[in-house]
Formats: sequence, structure tokens, C-alpha cells
Amino acid sequence: MRGVAAFVVVVYHALGVAPQTAFTGWQWWLPELTAWLVHFGYAGIYLFFVISGFCIHLHWARSRAAGVAHPTINFYAFWKRRVRRLYPPYLAALALYVGYNAYQTPPDFSAFYLWDVGLHLLMLHNLDLRTTYSINGAFWTLAIEEQLYLAYFLLLYLRIRYGWARTLALCAAARVGWLVLGRAVAYFYGLQIPVTESAATNWFIWALGALSVEAALGVVHLPEWCYKWWAGAGALVLAMSLALGLPYVNHLIWIHDPGWLLMHPAWGVGFFVLVNGAVRAEQRRRALSRRASRVVVWLAALGLISYSLYLTHLFVLMQWYWFGFTQFHIRTIALVIMTPLSVLFAWLFFRLFERPFMAASVGMGAQPRASSSGGSHISQPPPERVSDPAAV
Repeated sequence: MRGVAAFVVVVYHALGVAPQTAFTGWQWWLPELTAWLVHFGYAGIYLFFVISGFCIHLHWARSRAAGVAHPTINFYAFWKRRVRRLYPPYLAALALYVGYNAYQTPPDFSAFYLWDVGLHLLMLHNLDLRTTYSINGAFWTLAIEEQLYLAYFLLLYLRIRYGWARTLALCAAARVGWLVLGRAVAYFYGLQIPVTESAATNWFIWALGALSVEAALGVVHLPEWCYKWWAGAGALVLAMSLALGLPYVNHLIWIHDPGWLLMHPAWGVGFFVLVNGAVRAEQRRRALSRRASRVVVWLAALGLISYSLYLTHLFVLMQWYWFGFTQFHIRTIALVIMTPLSVLFAWLFFRLFERPFMAASVGMGAQPRASSSGGSHISQPPPERVSDPAAV
């Protein structure tokens, strides 16, 4: 699923390097059909957020499922692992983009330039609208990820103290609060702070992934609709409808803002259900000792290099003109040629800058331990019920 998410984002961005030209006769439908099929490819980032919450919370959930009443995660060990795993390839990609931009346009080493690069080094560039998309238009989601890792400890505290229903409500409230803060700062001070690109507005989606992994391991019990394809499809259709309609009511804040508040969580709920269903299907496949399909194996291989693919694909796509495709401003050609080149470059980048640091990041604070009874049997606690539909 991570491979799917990365691939559709690459496909979505590939369209941006091939502006549509006028075609007549039978040729017009091919690029238009291609554009329609991948129009919502950007939503892959919200699938990324759900998967990220799932993976980061996996260690704690395993410990809880193994019978540990109060699992703990060491803050220092957690961040040491995150830095070792994520920062070396990120810094390599950042250097690649900074160097490429300097080659294209000699940089002006002004205070803002240093501010821009400094915020990117700290992964805080999504806090300033001027730097959110400056060096690499895809890096803003990585800043959100890092900030959500920091917020994970707060999420864990809220989940233990208040349970999932209240925790998800607080995560949703953070989204509302950040929107109100953004509107207030813009009104009173004339400053535009990123809203869609902030961690607070995507916290709810990330938390759904953490809830999903607990359900997968039997720590909590979800309502059955959380596994039904129709529920996920309904949420995704709602998100698509809002994405298409909201641009037409930008001037009507009283309509636009409530719709915006609902749109991204709708993506999150749809992918949350999708992840739940995929995990259940995988558990059934393993119980029957069946082999995974070739498509799943190929996508899993793509998922392995998905971080490198996300880091570098825009660099490859920017070479559209360098490769001499200026006479082929057809969206379909962009997908057929530039997307495989992006995957190939990501594989090389992965071998050089990501894979060497993957082994070094193995290990984390909380590990499953034997039950408190002192025996060798690993017991699994009865699942907590999350029965309120409003909670998810």
C-alpha cells in the first residue's frame, strides 16, 4: 500500500511537467482520460499518513498485545532511530535539490535564503508559507511527518489517559483550532501561515493509523463497518466531491471552511477502512498459507523504496526538458516515460543513501515482554471496544 501511495503521487506530479496542448480528432481523449484517472493522485499523501501512524505505533501496540499492561517508549531511543533512518537520505536529497537550484539560478545568499535552507534542515519549512514549497514542492509532507512523530508522545498520553474516542475528538479539535488560528493571524496581523500543510490539521488522519494497528493486533475492537469496502468508498467519494466543489466557493468562507474541515478527514477515514480491510485480508491469506500475488510482491518492492521515490521523483520530473521531450507535451507520454525513470533513479538513490542506514535504525524503546504472571506464556489482553461510530 505504501508502494501504491508513492506511485500515485509520482504519477500525479508527472502530469505537471507536461502541460496540455491543443489536439484535434481522436488524439484529444487519450491525455484527457489520463488526466482524469490520476486527478486525485495527490490523495496518496493521506494514505501515507495513515500508514505512518500504523507503523510508528506498531511497537507499542505489540507490547500491549503481548500482555504488557503499561508499555513504555524511550523518547531518546525513538528519536535516535528516526534520525538514523530518515535524515541521511533526506539530507542527501536536500543537497541534491539545493545544488540543482543553484546550478539553474545562482543563489542570493540573503537572510531569507539562509532562513529557507535552515528551516528545511530542521524540517520546519511547513511553518512559513514562503518556504513550504520553495526548494522541493513535495518536502512539506516530510516536515509534517517529523512533527507528528514528536506529537506521537502526546497522542500516546491522550490515548492511555482518555481512550480512543476522546483522543480522536481532540485530534479533530486541533484541526479546527489551527484553522481558526490561521484565520485570526491573517486577519489581525496580515500573516499567512500554512493551514493545509500543518501537522495539527493532519493529526487526526495520522491517529487513525495508530488506531488501526491496535485493531489489527486485537488490542481494541472496531465496529464491523470499519472493515467494509462500502464505508471506505463512501468516505473517499465524499472527499472527492468536496475536492471538486470547494474551489467554486472559496469566496464563501462559511461554506468553504466547514467543507475543508471535513474533506481531509474524509480521505483519512476512507484510507483507514482500506488499511483495516487489507490487514484482515493479509491475516486470512497467512492463515491459509497462501502465497501473495505477483502484483502485491511488485508493489511491496516499490514500497520498500517509496521514501527514496518520494524524495527524488521531482528531481527527475524537472528534467522533462533536458531529456528533449518538449515536443511531446502529452500527459500520457509524461506518465509512460518519466514515471519509470523516476522509479529507476529512486532505486539507485535507495541503494546509495537509504539502504545503508536501514540496518542501523533497527531497534526501538518498547519491546514485547512476558506477561506479569512470570511464566513463559505471552498472553493477549481482551480487546478494548471502540463502539462509538463518531470515534472513527
